[in-house]
Amino acid sequence: MSRLFHRLFVDHPREVDEGYFEHMAASSRFGFRLLKLAGAAFLHSVVPGLCKTTVSREVCCMADEVGSRAREARECRMREAGVWDPGL
Repeated sequence: MSRLFHRLFVDHPREVDEGYFEHMAASSRFGFRLLKLAGAAFLHSVVPGLCKTTVSREVCCMADEVGSRAREARECRMREAGVWDPGL
């Protein structure tokens, strides 16, 4: 049970160098942004002249944000493991 608890609630936030609540806040921000974009996409489906590029533009921005967070976490883990070389 303890291993399951750690796998579900502790391991992943540590992998991205965050605490549980810090990870919850970041994930919630992305989730609420996606809900807003889902509304914009639905509005666009009903009235095609509205929100023509809103969803695609924001999804690209979010992908960049997630990618930079992943790179940052990976570099942090490499530094901690002693295999990080800033010249690479």
